[in-house]
Amino acid sequence: MLSSQETNAAKSLLARAWGPGVTVATAEKIWGRRHILRLSLSDGRSVVLKRGRSADSAHHALSFAAEVTALSFLNGMSTPVAPRLVGADYSLLIMEDLGPASSLAHSLLACDSARARTDLVAYARALGTMHAWSAGRSAEFASLAPPATDGVPEPHWMAASTRGKEPFLGVAAQLGLPSGGIESEIDSLPSLMRGPGDAHTGFVHSDACPDNTHIPPGGGECRIFDFETSGWGPVALDFIYLLAPFPSCWCFASVPAAVADPAIAAYREVMEGMGATLGPSWDVAVAAALGSVVVARGPALAHALDEDRDWGTTTARPRALTWLASFAAAAAHAGVLPRLHALALSMQSLLSERWPDAVTPDYPAWGRPGIPLALLPRDWDLES
Repeated sequence: MLSSQETNAAKSLLARAWGPGVTVATAEKIWGRRHILRLSLSDGRSVVLKRGRSADSAHHALSFAAEVTALSFLNGMSTPVAPRLVGADYSLLIMEDLGPASSLAHSLLACDSARARTDLVAYARALGTMHAWSAGRSAEFASLAPPATDGVPEPHWMAASTRGKEPFLGVAAQLGLPSGGIESEIDSLPSLMRGPGDAHTGFVHSDACPDNTHIPPGGGECRIFDFETSGWGPVALDFIYLLAPFPSCWCFASVPAAVADPAIAAYREVMEGMGATLGPSWDVAVAAALGSVVVARGPALAHALDEDRDWGTTTARPRALTWLASFAAAAAHAGVLPRLHALALSMQSLLSERWPDAVTPDYPAWGRPGIPLALLPRDWDLES
């Protein structure tokens, strides 16, 4: 499982953290993934080792650096929401082994509605705690970024929205929909998300998927992991995972308002309880973040015009329709982005007619009569 070089690197990191004498006894894959291993140590403890996935890939190098920076930063939390970082070098990191657990994905894809609702609230509280704690710590975060980083690392969604603008506008043109004034509204999304005076910025996970969570037996608590796309930016980009929902995740399905509302309330309670002021500009930031996700998915939307494709628990088209509707509702509520709002409504209406079979499924946790259920991947084990 480990090369001699990796074994020596792990031993060195462990010695630096806990003193000499701790060695690696055994190593085993986690979830069948070669780059994530559980190490059993000579003193009876265990840790998780994560490799950088490709030393010669600039993308993977940046992803690995983002995770090390994130875990180093989050080590400062007195009540952790992420695994504690034990140590890291240029090619691997060692972090706390959180022990046996399931995830929010397990809860949503099982048939226990009460457990899924409880775990969704715990997930929202973990996000809120992370966001509120990080507020005002941008200099500290920046100081931990690798020297080669060009400025303070931003969350993945920021660059994705920039890349998605032209394909998104191309979809509008292909559908024959007017897009005058849309480009300037798209360009305004980053500032709207950040809020006045960057009031709504902090540390952003940027891939807060249900399977990137650790929920112990009994539920009610949540830790978050896998920070490869994280950075400093608008925290609404994480919050909207409750609303979109889950725009970067394979395990996508409908989250009814009656289920989402308690989680949203829990997020706000945590944020405000830790001193964050949301206020009216928060609704604007949320609408802008949902708009940013829709724009970022421009390439996927363009592909879906010609051909649907399997994507985790459903296909691409139901996702596109759901995200367009989520943004349109938020923009109407906040009273912002009128042109982009009108375009999203028109797109959703046209595409709903073009794709009559594109129905957003329900999670099995709250399946409704007549609504298809989210498909479970063949290799997905609800007991693991």
